[in-house]
Amino acid sequence: MAQEKGNLILGWDVGGTTCAAVAATRGGDIIAREAWASQVHRGPEAMLADFLHHARRLREPYPAIDAVGVSIGGPLNAKTGVILSPPHLPDWDNVPLRDRLTNELHLPVVVEHDAAACLLAEVLWGAAKDCTHAAYLTCGTGFGAGLLIGGRIVYGPEGQSPELGHVRLAADGPDMYSKPGCAESFCSGEGIGKLAHWMFPRTFPQATDTKTLHDLVKQGGAEAKAVLAESARRTGQACSILADLFAPRVIVLGSLARYFGESWVHQVREAMNIEALPIHAAHTKIVPAALGEQLQDLSAVAPCMWAEFIKNP
Repeated sequence: MAQEKGNLILGWDVGGTTCAAVAATRGGDIIAREAWASQVHRGPEAMLADFLHHARRLREPYPAIDAVGVSIGGPLNAKTGVILSPPHLPDWDNVPLRDRLTNELHLPVVVEHDAAACLLAEVLWGAAKDCTHAAYLTCGTGFGAGLLIGGRIVYGPEGQSPELGHVRLAADGPDMYSKPGCAESFCSGEGIGKLAHWMFPRTFPQATDTKTLHDLVKQGGAEAKAVLAESARRTGQACSILADLFAPRVIVLGSLARYFGESWVHQVREAMNIEALPIHAAHTKIVPAALGEQLQDLSAVAPCMWAEFIKNP
């Protein structure tokens, strides 16, 4: 890309468990990284102070840093960089994150929803490289969606990202966010744990975790296998909605695809092929994220890169 320079980008990946600050080239090479426990119960001021501490440590040896990117869970207004009460970040209520960081660091700042940020990283360097019509589904603790249509990230008028996880896929199901049967109930790590209890309460008297389910599947557990199959079917159903509405060339699946492996991804593909119009299913690939362990770090860098690319294609 024409906008690649010698200068560096400072990225902040804001996670519910771990945060990381990175210094990276515009080619997507991480040259320095510092990580720390998020401790989200302390609220936004303490978390912001943590990042500024690490940001200043990284800027000392790398004075060529000239922009800041942030990947953070929503809801948020990506146009203004205001964070709007994400469920996993207590007290982040109307936090003007972009303005705060700009004032503290005196650098341009781009704040992006984590699903859209991961999508941009995969478009720039991964499984959706150079694609102009693509989607990313987090398939992690939660179920977020990022959409790129015609080379532009899809936002609402107030900078909102799509909330596919809130879409109801079934009349009943595990209760997530007071909406049983929503996509988050079936397609997220937390949802799958509740799904096991909902489908087989005698075997799973309470919500379990993805590792337990994965281990049971490897041991031949039929009920655990059925839980993952239902999760894959519903994830494929969600993919078919994206395929029929937006006809993306690629839908990239996040954490669970890597964790559960190709057999789970194959079931997702099969379900989408059944649900979507044939012309859309034929032109929409479903693939696991390609960036592996670096995806979260690169998701913090990618929004800056993409903003520069949009300005200077």
